[in-house]
Amino acid sequence: MSEEIDVKKVAKLARLKLTEEEEAYYKREFKTILKYVGKISEVEINSDMKEKDETLQEKYRSDKPQSSPVSPEQFSNNVENRFFKVPKIID
Repeated sequence: MSEEIDVKKVAKLARLKLTEEEEAYYKREFKTILKYVGKISEVEINSDMKEKDETLQEKYRSDKPQSSPVSPEQFSNNVENRFFKVPKIID
């Protein structure tokens, strides 16, 4: 993977103020992470591995909505119309 992550943009989205040393550090760290994740493209997958294993689906219960005895108001004081109020993060 030759893609690079724009550290300044990520820091801005995360509302972080980074020094130049920190930017250089995180740029190296992101590059290392992307290189490591890129190794997944080196894995060879045979045609028999591509088939879906139906037995894995049997291990999970069905997803059905259930009522909860806990209300959102019990988690936070920042609730409005049963929704959590959070600060705007997208410019």
